[in-house]
Amino acid sequence: MSILGTIASDLSKIASDPGKLVTDVVDAVLPQRLKAIGDLAGGAVDVIVGKEKEAIAHFTDGLKDLPQLAGTAPEIDSTDTGATLATEAAPPPAVTSGEAAADKPQDLAGLLALPADQFMKAVSGGAVPAEVAENPAALLQIQARVNDIAQMNQLVTSMMSATHQMQMSIAQNIRA
Repeated sequence: MSILGTIASDLSKIASDPGKLVTDVVDAVLPQRLKAIGDLAGGAVDVIVGKEKEAIAHFTDGLKDLPQLAGTAPEIDSTDTGATLATEAAPPPAVTSGEAAADKPQDLAGLLALPADQFMKAVSGGAVPAEVAENPAALLQIQARVNDIAQMNQLVTSMMSATHQMQMSIAQNIRA
């Protein structure tokens, strides 16, 4: 195919799904594990342009990519043929209220190993070990984890808001 033919086919794809172009550009700029953000951006563009069907496809892809964003996606075992996936360690068991006092994290690694909800409860409840609280580098690591959790909450909230806006615009189009 000639260069002009390639440009023409790309322009026709842009007209039918402008969010795809935005998704591709954002995915090219961001690391592989942040593909959900590219899908979110592509879906938002499609919502703005009025391409609800394409926007839903982008948001669905973004939801599938959320485990990568959280860093919990399984990784392919390089020694295998690619058919099986390496399993990750199971999350720690849920802590009952009686065990919570006895199982306070004793060091930074124990604190950072907690699931997001328990980590936030520990930090906001003051369950940070004293030696961690006195170490500026450890506090920076805690702040980075808090920022990651806040960013994930913001992303999910944005996706839910965009989905709600799409549903509202569909309902308004049906009424009209």
